[in-house]
Amino acid sequence: MKTKIWVGVLFYSFLGCANKAPKSNLTSKLDSTGEAVYFIEDTVVDQSAGLQVIEALSRVYGNDPNSIGGFIGSPRCPSFLEGMFFDGSTLVFQVRGDTAHARRILESTAGSKAFRLEQVTESNYSQQQLMSIVDELNQRFDTLTDKKLKNNMTSWGVGLRNVEVRFILNTPEARQAFREKLMDSPAIRFEGPEQPIIDERIGITDTLGISLHPEYSVYSTEASTASFVLLNQGNKNIMCGEHYFITYEDENGTWRALPINDAAIDIGYMVLPGGHHLFTANLYPEVHSNKPGRYRFFYEVMLDADTPLRHDILMMTEFRLTDNKEAVKRAIKMNIPKEPEGYGIRYVPVQEESAKENTTFK
Repeated sequence: MKTKIWVGVLFYSFLGCANKAPKSNLTSKLDSTGEAVYFIEDTVVDQSAGLQVIEALSRVYGNDPNSIGGFIGSPRCPSFLEGMFFDGSTLVFQVRGDTAHARRILESTAGSKAFRLEQVTESNYSQQQLMSIVDELNQRFDTLTDKKLKNNMTSWGVGLRNVEVRFILNTPEARQAFREKLMDSPAIRFEGPEQPIIDERIGITDTLGISLHPEYSVYSTEASTASFVLLNQGNKNIMCGEHYFITYEDENGTWRALPINDAAIDIGYMVLPGGHHLFTANLYPEVHSNKPGRYRFFYEVMLDADTPLRHDILMMTEFRLTDNKEAVKRAIKMNIPKEPEGYGIRYVPVQEESAKENTTFK
């Protein structure tokens, strides 16, 4: 899945922007025990002067005089201008070559000095350069045949100073494979956990007539997916979606987050009383070598959605993986209760990766 991330690149979305934008600062205070407590404190920065400069340059350099922003790279824009972003309240232009010459031209055109220049160098990439790198990366990704590397990449795009590539599991082996099979550039920065993190959360298996179950009693360690059944035997409608996470118990008895792609479409499924929802979760065995043992599947549901009485419940069910092929063949399928006669019609979209790819009976 390709996701383009624009961090600090504001020139595509100035139209309709407010003059003041929030800025988050990390602040710390001491609590009653003397421990430092960190929290995000939002302040407001005034970017109106910079926005006026962008508006003035858009009228001169842009392809459409009625459109604000998006003029960098246009035929009328000076070739020395390769990017722009806000550093707090200050507008910053990325310039190649003579900055004094560039300042004179930009000040004269904008009728303002309310900006700062940043020179593009070998180690300081412009937004234009980073976008070119991402365009090339997109083309190479489309022809990549290494399934392990491809499935390990969750997103990539232009950051403020780098091209940022995020892995499900950011291991030295993954970074090396990327450099050898896709692209080796000092402009690329890798993100993601290097090893599965500890996650000892627990959820609820059965409450208010709502319960969560694995569809099969056991799955293969080679299985690409596992399926789960959410039953609503209560007296209220419940809402669920596409987001989930999985943990596993390691050899030391510590529960850790199973590395998966946690990006999902925000979509809601309504499950009426007496109904059920069948959900397929990806296990990514090609990214993380899944061992035999205990696993937990977590799935959030909502009661009284879109009302002041909304109640979120984190559901959980345990399931097992095994490398015993005979045990997998003998796996017992859950008997899902039939929906009552007259049950409301509901539309359940088909997921991108269908259940037929499940290697439960491999």
